[in-house]
Amino acid sequence: MNIKNFDGIIFDLDGTFIDSMDVWHEVDVEFFKRRGIPLPTDYKEKIKTMHFNTAAQYTKKEYGLPDSVDSIISEWRELCMEQYKTTVPLKDGAGEFIAFCKKNGLKTAYATASDDDLCKAVLEHNGVLHLFDSKTYVHEVGKDKTHPDVYISAAEKIGVAPSKCIVVEDILAGLKSAKSAGFTAIAMFDKSSHGDWDEMCKIADVNIKSFAELM
Repeated sequence: MNIKNFDGIIFDLDGTFIDSMDVWHEVDVEFFKRRGIPLPTDYKEKIKTMHFNTAAQYTKKEYGLPDSVDSIISEWRELCMEQYKTTVPLKDGAGEFIAFCKKNGLKTAYATASDDDLCKAVLEHNGVLHLFDSKTYVHEVGKDKTHPDVYISAAEKIGVAPSKCIVVEDILAGLKSAKSAGFTAIAMFDKSSHGDWDEMCKIADVNIKSFAELM
């Protein structure tokens, strides 16, 4: 793929641009452990396209928790914020690649189901926050990543048509949505989605295990 043929690029963050999925597994294990519940085997799959608020609503209802939605969200943040501020790294080659994109004139954005404070913390810690021109969150558009709205909104913010824009994702649902809206899609491997990798590779225009492969 020749990056110079495009005008913009949109990155998912968790599992795609930042190497954070082990942290979230630990958060899930600890959260359910505190309530005497083994981590449900399908929990990660159920919530992976959801924003914090939607995931908290689902968790509260599905497992009959007495906690408020706000308290669940606060607990998740408390469990992972310190790691996002200090230790969560970028995926291999991510920092160099986004700098390469900027050097070649691409507009850059991230589109995520995560939380604004966490995103800022991890990107500042890794010294790359200033390299993004825009940000879009799932909660802003009111639909999760099984719909393309978050990518369309992100592209509009940077003034780039989907036909001239790349979406980089590590989940199957995100790749399907991006392709349905006319974006070029890059599948980033993450072990949390390894079960979907073969199908992801069939859907994506390019599949990678390191951003170094694109430079």
